[in-house]
Amino acid sequence: MSALRQKAPEDAVRVALEVPFHDVDPLLVAWHGHYYKYFEIARTALQRAHRLDAPDLRGLGFHWYVIETRTRHVAPLRYGERFEVTAWFSERDPRIGISYELTSLATGKRAARGLTTLVTTRPDGEMLLETPREILERIG
Repeated sequence: MSALRQKAPEDAVRVALEVPFHDVDPLLVAWHGHYYKYFEIARTALQRAHRLDAPDLRGLGFHWYVIETRTRHVAPLRYGERFEVTAWFSERDPRIGISYELTSLATGKRAARGLTTLVTTRPDGEMLLETPREILERIG
């Protein structure tokens, strides 16, 4: 099943946000490029929940770099609209995949789905061909 079609598991992280004025166009619709910022907020919450935030990764001797992002937009978010971003690990090895779903809290309808793919490297930039055991243990 495509990562953009996966359902969020029970242990997914959820973050409630609101579309701020500085994220909208003249029609008061959230600019599509800001969805990546919303994904990033949820990704950070997911990583923190698994003790894999940037300082944690550095402490383990690793870094993550984004190598791919994808988004499928379904319905626009508008100024002041409250929405929820759900994030979960959809791939663990050899790359890290994090899937997202944005849902309007006003309508309950999905606004977008997305995916971020990351690779693990050593601090010197050497890309690892598999996810280290220390990371897999924290993802669960």
